[in-house]
Amino acid sequence: MRIEFAKHFWDRFEWRKEKAPVKLTRSVVLETIENPDIVMQDPRHPSREWRIKKINGYCLKVVVEIYPDRLLAITLFFDRNLRRKGLCK
Repeated sequence: MRIEFAKHFWDRFEWRKEKAPVKLTRSVVLETIENPDIVMQDPRHPSREWRIKKINGYCLKVVVEIYPDRLLAITLFFDRNLRRKGLCK
């Protein structure tokens, strides 16, 4: 499936790349989208998923909007709540 990225996504990527607790690269982002460790439904937006990758004790979450022919990556961040719950080990 084709993956597209919103402008907001790249803005957040550049900002978070500087402050990330682990090295954040485009290949890590693609791996998170294509082969997540955890997939969760967004409770507020039924057409969105949270694709989560465990990286050195942190959970990288990429929010994607699902369309019939593509995925639109909306934003990304390291989810502290999942980490506190112990899901990032």
